[in-house]
Amino acid sequence: MYKVVVVEDESMVRKGIILTIDWSALDCVVVGDAANGEEGVELVDRLKPDIVVSDVKMPRMDGLALIERALTLNPALQCVV
Repeated sequence: MYKVVVVEDESMVRKGIILTIDWSALDCVVVGDAANGEEGVELVDRLKPDIVVSDVKMPRMDGLALIERALTLNPALQCVV
């Protein structure tokens, strides 16, 4: 099963992504979620997910910077922005 982290600054959108997608049908499980890129990088470092689903425009650190930093922690990470 693939581990997924969702990073989205809008709470309702983040919860919608987590709750409306049938992750188990995709052989995935959401192991964490974050409200900004900085929190997302911390989760990537701590939880070692296989996939990150991220918004692009967020406070503190945008999604592109998040992906850039996350890939230095795990070059095999797959990202959906």
